[in-house]
Amino acid sequence: TGRGSSGCGLLGYGRCGPRRKIIDALVARELRRMKFNYKLHRLCGASYGTPSATGSNQLASTSKGSNIVFTRDGNSVLSPVANRVQVLDLLQHSCRTLPVEARSNIRRIALSPDDRLLIIVDVNYHAMLINYHRGVVLHRFKFKKPVRVMSFSPNGAKFAVSFGKLVQVWHTPGIRREFAPMILHRKYSGLVGDVTTLDWSSDSTVLLAGGKDCQARVWTVDTVRDYQPWTLVGHKKPLIGVHFESRDKTLAERDQFFG
Repeated sequence: TGRGSSGCGLLGYGRCGPRRKIIDALVARELRRMKFNYKLHRLCGASYGTPSATGSNQLASTSKGSNIVFTRDGNSVLSPVANRVQVLDLLQHSCRTLPVEARSNIRRIALSPDDRLLIIVDVNYHAMLINYHRGVVLHRFKFKKPVRVMSFSPNGAKFAVSFGKLVQVWHTPGIRREFAPMILHRKYSGLVGDVTTLDWSSDSTVLLAGGKDCQARVWTVDTVRDYQPWTLVGHKKPLIGVHFESRDKTLAERDQFFG
């Protein structure tokens, strides 16, 4: 009912003075609550990285999409959808969306071993460092080359990213805002083609990377006297995955072999 008909105002209470003010205050409070308590739960789009390297949303077997990561307990999966990240709870069969948004389609994500820090890189090399539990952006920065692969070390002290034919290792920032949190530890070279995959040893002291040149390279994270990086050859096509065996399994096999 409009204000001009029989003196009725908002919600039909007319010019009833205090009664109308109470109703208006309740409506305004409800509107504010709806505005600030809004949470996006589900996104429309395919999970685990449909955006291609050019930023389009084409679905194809050759699409260079993003990756998915598990939380430390293995009960949740983080999956990029366009420029947002969904968290799929495998126990509660629920889904929520992190309250952060990248500038363009997400190309790569990495979660620290303690689930505190999340790094998001989009197809235009823009990156965000995020407090995962609070959903707060701590820092924004930009890489100079495409990031095809990114991974935290098992101890969480560093993280490695591909940088063309090189691998960059950075010190992991803290969860508080800092003026210049990104500190480069070292660059590693030796591969002829672009880096496509990498992995850390269980003690975070050795780094293994493979590339389009069908080779793999083994470096020590810190300088070791008289050590020469190994080059592993023999593959006929570009490498899509390199992995270290778990230390416990390796030691058990060694003990069994040597008695």
